Amino acid sequence: MDNDYAIWRAIKMGRADRAVIIGKTGCGKTTLAQFLVEDDAKPYSVTWNPKGSDAVYRWDQKHVTSLRELYDASDDDEARLIYTPHPTVAEEFDNQEEFFYWIYERKFTRLYIDEATAVHYSVGKIPRFLLAIINRGRERGISTATATQRPSGVPMNLLSESEHYYVFKTLLHQDRQRVEQITGISVEDQANLDDHEFFYFNVSRGLLPRKLKLNLNGVNHATSARRFVAV
Repeated sequence: MDNDYAIWRAIKMGRADRAVIIGKTGCGKTTLAQFLVEDDAKPYSVTWNPKGSDAVYRWDQKHVTSLRELYDASDDDEARLIYTPHPTVAEEFDNQEEFFYWIYERKFTRLYIDEATAVHYSVGKIPRFLLAIINRGRERGISTATATQRPSGVPMNLLSESEHYYVFKTLLHQDRQRVEQITGISVEDQANLDDHEFFYFNVSRGLLPRKLKLNLNGVNHATSARRFVAV
């Protein structure tokens, strides 16, 4: 087994695990997210794309723009779905609550939240069924991967309940402070990351943060090629 594939096997999510991906635009965050989402061991996934990310649009998956389309595609047994609501709809609490309730009831799904700051928070609390997914998703076969550019703007309980942390470079000092608070990765070490470099930290296995880099040369998602190298 080659070294980069061995690294991928070591850092990939389990079938019911939770993960947080942190980093600025253009750092490689969405590329890593696609690797995590398109996991053969987890064939059903739903990506919530509330800010209409162009990088997510390029994923070769079924795209829908309304909850009705989402339900219909699921009934047609589409394995991987991307839900990109209209920006004004994406911000609505009722739309988010219905979406997260549907995920909760669907079970056996990998949910990817492309930007956690788009979640509708009320006095620092996250929507009820998103909280249910985070807290009780494992027993329902649901895993979650949550990405954000601004961890300082996301309630701690959405970030702190995960086993896996993938930390790319962020721009603001307060975001690096929040990451250090959760993972112990120092503000200075985060500031020194280059594009496509990230720290991997696993809470449940007690693994110390390890610095890795995405190797994008020759990566082909269609053939499930996953490439990571130690730095």
